[in-house]
Amino acid sequence: MSILRELKQRKVFRVAAVYVLVAWGILQVVDVIGEPLNLPDWFSSITIVLLGGGFPIAIIFSWIFDIGPDGPTRTAADAGNSVGVRGGLEVALLLLLIVGIGWLIFRDITHGESEVASGSRAVPVVILMDTYADRGVYDEETRRKSGTNADVLSDMLSDLPIIIQKETIGSTWDRENQLLKQQPSLVLIHRSAFFHSMNQDLGVGYPTGSEDYSEQFRRLYEIADNKLVALLGFLSQGNRDTRFLVYSRGTGGGWPQEEYRAQWVRSIEGRFPSTEGRVTTIAVPGSTTEGSFRRPDAEALIRRTVVDLLAVDGSTSNPL
Repeated sequence: MSILRELKQRKVFRVAAVYVLVAWGILQVVDVIGEPLNLPDWFSSITIVLLGGGFPIAIIFSWIFDIGPDGPTRTAADAGNSVGVRGGLEVALLLLLIVGIGWLIFRDITHGESEVASGSRAVPVVILMDTYADRGVYDEETRRKSGTNADVLSDMLSDLPIIIQKETIGSTWDRENQLLKQQPSLVLIHRSAFFHSMNQDLGVGYPTGSEDYSEQFRRLYEIADNKLVALLGFLSQGNRDTRFLVYSRGTGGGWPQEEYRAQWVRSIEGRFPSTEGRVTTIAVPGSTTEGSFRRPDAEALIRRTVVDLLAVDGSTSNPL
């Protein structure tokens, strides 16, 4: 008995076709539900590996056993069977089905890989994150318009060859996974964004004149700063290409001093080694009283830093 006849008798081709068809369907379902369910990126890879490993097992099982009304039984060879025109046509169609669906699976896999590869060469995505709280907005004009520092920065950087997205931070903000999926090249964030939002919502208030910081104020700032650090750690672990630019006018101690900022960065790197070499800090010129991104020196500092971090051409207009 020829091998082709034996494969047909044991329904190996039919099992292979059904398996490939079901596997392709499973991959489509995983692709559709991945984003709504926030499935991790490795879930699709694991699914492909498991389905690929199951294919030879299914083929071996179909060769050895025949599943009928009485359950799995060993297939008995039938020397009397012959492969006629109809049998040959059936085998050919099954082979075509296997090849066709296999090609669809291969195309889906390679298409996903090509998208990732092309994404790494795409225009950099920059996410501007800041608070809606008035106390965290640097200039009166922006406050009158109910805007944020991110609005000013967006206008300032709009001519660069980058994609700009703005993210307004509130005290209950929890969009870390959504940010991660955007695969940003740079996250530009106000160090006190979480604090100002939480302070406004909780009504803790700010010291006036020569008043010292209250214990409640200090505790709230510590919580907010910890939330910021945790965000940087989470994003750095989820995307190894994301860099961070943290700015402030000086709230929270000696931020204008370079050594203070360097120590702050070292503490982040000690907690989250994945952030090492990826966090840059700047002190907005003018300190807490006159600091604003509408100042020419502040605008020049931000633009120069963003251009250097992203290695983009700062002299060309945004083609988008």
